[in-house]
Amino acid sequence: MKVSELLKNLGYAIIFGFFGLIIGIWIADILYSLALKGMEQATTRGISLVLIILIALAASLLGFIKGKSLLESSQASK
Repeated sequence: MKVSELLKNLGYAIIFGFFGLIIGIWIADILYSLALKGMEQATTRGISLVLIILIALAASLLGFIKGKSLLESSQASK
């Protein structure tokens, strides 16, 4: 893999990771509203943090691996 491709893929990973962070926070908030209200604050904070980190990492990995094909497809320009 060339350095330019690596940097481009890292850029995609950062962009997708940021969106994953936003989606993770949103999902953790919804999960708290629906299911976690009766639990201890430390437990809900831990569950929410793990969920947010997992979603952000998964989105970053998706961006690194498939970012170019998802954002620069020939179908998107038509």
